Amino acid sequence: MTTPQNPYQTPPQDGQAAPQNPYATPNATVPPQQGYAAPPAAGFQAPPATGFPAPPAPAKASGGKRLGRAGKRILIYIVVFIVIGVGYTIYDQVTGGADTAKVGDCVSVTGSDTNPDLHVVSCSDSSANYKVVDVKDGSDENECQGVPGAVAGYSQTGGRYTSAVVLCLGNK
Repeated sequence: MTTPQNPYQTPPQDGQAAPQNPYATPNATVPPQQGYAAPPAAGFQAPPATGFPAPPAPAKASGGKRLGRAGKRILIYIVVFIVIGVGYTIYDQVTGGADTAKVGDCVSVTGSDTNPDLHVVSCSDSSANYKVVDVKDGSDENECQGVPGAVAGYSQTGGRYTSAVVLCLGNK
């Protein structure tokens, strides 16, 4: 069997042998070279070797997540209480709480003597059963005794979003 000639090698001329590598070890067999990866450039990671899973990505910093689960719950509770407080204030103003009443306004008083529920209503409203004859600061219903036309007194102690007021009520 004959060995094919390398087409890129210069054929020997005049019976001379082909030029040899001057740096090679004489009469040594050179093993085939294996390819080595070039070292990675600065700042870059070399790709992982085949057959092995890629390393996990580093955890992201939680710079914006300062509230934990308990913090979020507390924040939700605060928002709910604010909404309830604002809702009560709006309800009280719209439905006419005792602290919004003025002399001449009509009111609807329902409930019991120990737990009355008073709302300012239009005098043409069928639920109107008293008319305000005087308004006093404080919380003592006895201040209505001696007020002309007063048949009952209603006191509201100052609470959250309300003020302490006494309404002297007369017949409608």
